[in-house]
Amino acid sequence: MTYKHFFIKAPIVSLKGQPAILFDGKRETLLEALEYKKVKVFSECRNGFCGACKTQIISGEVSYIKEPLAELKANECLPCCCIPQTDLNLALSMDNVELAVRSKSINKKPSTQPKEALELSFNIETATAQQN
Repeated sequence: MTYKHFFIKAPIVSLKGQPAILFDGKRETLLEALEYKKVKVFSECRNGFCGACKTQIISGEVSYIKEPLAELKANECLPCCCIPQTDLNLALSMDNVELAVRSKSINKKPSTQPKEALELSFNIETATAQQN
């Protein structure tokens, strides 16, 4: 018996080929995930009606939470009412985007102070390092 049907990989959303978001379901729509990472996407109705957030898909697939009323080309999506089904590459700018960084801990015991440890941790949300 295999378990590959039980575990689904969270899609990675890239902006012009640069990975920016792991769409893990914490945000309801693709637009909310993009805005959380400070990606500039113009939007108005947030319901798929106006088409203001229309975005070009370079590669990947989306599914719609509710069917959009705005007309779309085959390579476009409305982030306000869709979620990624596969890894997704969008034609959006990376300007001012907060990139995700893997969480790491580095424990190093200095030779002069063997009982104390230096711990360096990375904050995934802001991609900043802090020394404890």
